[in-house]
Amino acid sequence: MESPSMLAPTTNVVSASSSLPFVHRYYVLLKAHYFLFFSAFGILYPILNITLRGRGLSTTEISYANLIIPFLVFFTNPLLGFVADRSRRYLLTFNCIIIIITCLYSILFILPTIKSNYIQATIVYDNQLGHVLDFCASEEVATKCSSRSECGCSYTSLCQTTNSPFNFTFTMSSKDTRQPKKSSIDTSEFSTCGIQYRVPVDKFIHNYTSHLYSNIDNTSLLVVCEITCSITHFCHGTRQSQQALYILLYALLFIVGTNLLSIGITIGASIGFATLPRPDIFGEQRVWGTIGFGLSAFAASRIYAHYKTEYVYIIMFSITTIICICVTSFIRIQPHKRRRKKTNDNIQNNEQEIDDISVNNITIETKNKDASQFKVAALIPLLKKIDVIVFLSLTFIWGMSYAALDPYLYLYIDEIAPCQSHVIVGWMSMISASAEVIALFLASRMLRLLGMNTASIIILIAFAIRFAGYYFIRRPYFLLIMETMHYFNFGILYVLIAQKADSIAPPGLAGTLQGVVYGVSFGLGRGIGLIASSIIYTRLQSRLLFLVFALFDTIAALIYSTYFLLQAKFSKKSAQLNNTMNIPKIVIESETIINEEPLLISSSTNKIDNKIIEQ
Repeated sequence: MESPSMLAPTTNVVSASSSLPFVHRYYVLLKAHYFLFFSAFGILYPILNITLRGRGLSTTEISYANLIIPFLVFFTNPLLGFVADRSRRYLLTFNCIIIIITCLYSILFILPTIKSNYIQATIVYDNQLGHVLDFCASEEVATKCSSRSECGCSYTSLCQTTNSPFNFTFTMSSKDTRQPKKSSIDTSEFSTCGIQYRVPVDKFIHNYTSHLYSNIDNTSLLVVCEITCSITHFCHGTRQSQQALYILLYALLFIVGTNLLSIGITIGASIGFATLPRPDIFGEQRVWGTIGFGLSAFAASRIYAHYKTEYVYIIMFSITTIICICVTSFIRIQPHKRRRKKTNDNIQNNEQEIDDISVNNITIETKNKDASQFKVAALIPLLKKIDVIVFLSLTFIWGMSYAALDPYLYLYIDEIAPCQSHVIVGWMSMISASAEVIALFLASRMLRLLGMNTASIIILIAFAIRFAGYYFIRRPYFLLIMETMHYFNFGILYVLIAQKADSIAPPGLAGTLQGVVYGVSFGLGRGIGLIASSIIYTRLQSRLLFLVFALFDTIAALIYSTYFLLQAKFSKKSAQLNNTMNIPKIVIESETIINEEPLLISSSTNKIDNKIIEQ
């Protein structure tokens, strides 16, 4: 008859094994969480700026709104991450954020369009140019529609005289559209409407010349016209009164909603790490978010093409977020993660049968902390470590590099191929999403194989190659090749940042540090990058922006490569010095596997363990 002590380990194994389907059920819920959340993200985010422009906001106003968001992310991401850590209610925090986002964006779509006057013009006679269409409007009136004349955008002038109304279609070019009128427009009106246009129109109105003269004395009549574009939001005049409040409201809803959407990504990463027993499988769960993003963005565009109303986007977004909230509510957060400790007997008996459950508990030592350890002050010692400083500086540089991709890459594509820009951007999104899916599946293996230092250098090199391709490749469709670099620039980068932040975070502050790292990269870094990019893009040649960032990332790769090589040599010399001085051997890997504590092994400890075994 077997003793109870011999039966105990078997009982533990059976109990743990029977719980495996229960654990895998939460894996399915976590995959569904990422799929639904990023599906909602993909439905709405790509068209938000287009929606704002269609509602009457100018490109300058939209640019200012986008510029504010990264700096807001930098401050608010760590704050809400700390709230989630302090309360340990990641799911509740996430769901509250999603509810607020849905309400804000719903209000944004319900608000009325910014009301603008038609562009008022007159037809006058100029001794040098002949009959000209004289009007005041923004610079976009000449550039946006004229560059899309091949794809059907045209200008129409609806004119009214005492004889009869008439209309004609005309074109504008850089040679005849920006000739300033020295009189008739005061300074206040000039600053309000933009610049003065005097467009020669004799070749467009030869069928209507009889309408321009009086039948009595053949003198010129005052002909008043209204200018419109076949694409409405490219042509608008001065705004009507009391529209500033709506402009501010649109900007506020867009900024706050987009900022909370970014915070939702950070809290979602914290949910993943708090749910999974092993952080190295995070990428396998997160990849479903990328799949959802691509599928939902394509599906939303097809449905919009059928119904021709922008309300399709907000309806699909709201339905998806409601389902996401329901699914997220059933995810189970491990309540004592990073605080459990298994005895050696349990480790030896259970490590083969219940690897997915026990590995994290085996490698993480007991962390019994009081309330003071949940304070943000616990992060301050991290800032004194050179490795942490190097990591944060890398995330900052990566964030700056992203500023040249979003939104300036798409603006550049719209300039060099305005009639094919939507198709090219669609292909870019599909290729980059596919590369990201592959990267998220392979990220953990690649990081274990290469190590985080080497992977960080490869990410910088990938950025440099990508920007160099945008600069040197002149044919728009050939630029699609560069989107394969998204494998490193987001797939590997995202998992590396998330796993590294989770591994170095003090107990109970994983979400806070995730917010800090995300804020440094996509908040502060991207904000500084946007400022630099806007200066280069507007004051220099737009294409030159990509050459500047290619050189920037190349120099950064050289600097960090030198640092990592010197660090490796110093560590090797220190280990050799310790061996010659007979100092107890301390095995600490330079790039420790995520969530594994360094193993302290000494000769004295081994001797004691051997004696215990012999007894």
